[in-house]
Amino acid sequence: MASKNPRPLKVAYDIYRLTAGGANGGIKVHHYEFLRCFVEQHSHELQLHVFCQEEILPELDFLGCNGNHQIHVIGSRGSYEPRDSDGSLPPLHYWPQLPDNLLKLLEIDVLYAGFGFSRLYTPDVPQVSLIVDVLHRAYPESLPPEEVVFRDEWYTREIARSTLIQTNSQFCKQQLVDEFGADPDKIFTISLPLHGRFNRVEMGQLPEQLRGLEHKYFLYPANYWPHKNHKRLIEAYALYEKATGENALHLVLTGHPNKGGKKMSALISELGLKNRVHQIGHLDLANYKTVWELSHSLIFPSKYEGFGIPLIEALYFQKPIACSESSYAEEFVSPEATTFKTMRTKDISDALTALQTNPGTFVDQNSTLEKFENENIAATLLAQCLNAANLNGKTPAIVA
Repeated sequence: MASKNPRPLKVAYDIYRLTAGGANGGIKVHHYEFLRCFVEQHSHELQLHVFCQEEILPELDFLGCNGNHQIHVIGSRGSYEPRDSDGSLPPLHYWPQLPDNLLKLLEIDVLYAGFGFSRLYTPDVPQVSLIVDVLHRAYPESLPPEEVVFRDEWYTREIARSTLIQTNSQFCKQQLVDEFGADPDKIFTISLPLHGRFNRVEMGQLPEQLRGLEHKYFLYPANYWPHKNHKRLIEAYALYEKATGENALHLVLTGHPNKGGKKMSALISELGLKNRVHQIGHLDLANYKTVWELSHSLIFPSKYEGFGIPLIEALYFQKPIACSESSYAEEFVSPEATTFKTMRTKDISDALTALQTNPGTFVDQNSTLEKFENENIAATLLAQCLNAANLNGKTPAIVA
């Protein structure tokens, strides 16, 4: 029987694997946008208990703008000093050791595993797991062998014990069914209108190395992970630049600097492209918006994506698109986009030429973005969390 005193749904939102900066890629954008929508639109319906590392605390000030949410740092207190903040963070707790019954102590109704699994798991609390790709099965060579084994183990375990599973595309849902025998009835899909975050900020500054190149560069926003296919793109760009000469557009690469980025820097130097290919690193939202606004077009040679956020961003900024001829792109790319064989260097080079020669041909004319304009994504996820609680026999009375 429901309680006579309605209260918000209490959700433990586990994003412990998030780190400061851009190393996590698009998954950070995903979580921060969902959390922001929860706080701004649904604080009367739920109370968030966000579990994280201390290093991202400066990025979570938006959690305190509304409602009665809380942050739980897993680990000992480090260098962060709450007294140095502007007071916008919600109540902060540290857990050097996690009690076995922590979720019970906090009266948590649903555990949301933001990276697919959670060390907070207990059979007594329904778990909703976010699984955004099946990269380790599709391209195992893109990950260290031990990571492939680790992912196989936890995918199998979490798919079995999760009450519900969230994913971000029909493509990914079908892969979970095909590769792991997941029950399709317990998988729900929420497409991500993450481009809406650009409406919150004004344009920032164009990085100094790009000034004077306005609308004269191809953009590829991606971290330097093997499946992102940077090496083949750079080699393809070398062919394109040689054929086009001084009229060639430049190539801009964003992404968190890591070992892969250093390897690509060496390749760029080896091919004599240091003045043509620009590695500008991870950007804040305002400056990232500027880089998009002033780009010529998107080149997207990724071998695999669970969703492909830059494809949606290109639609938002009305940029021409050239992307891999891959199954993951079919949900997101308009018929006008030009596609190429991901592993054929010459095909990618030809796509660059086509983008420069006839850019208007490859701009969306079919309002493809409209299907990603759902303003109720947080409400949908909240409803699924409540559904998970109901399926497990936990039926908290929710404030209407």
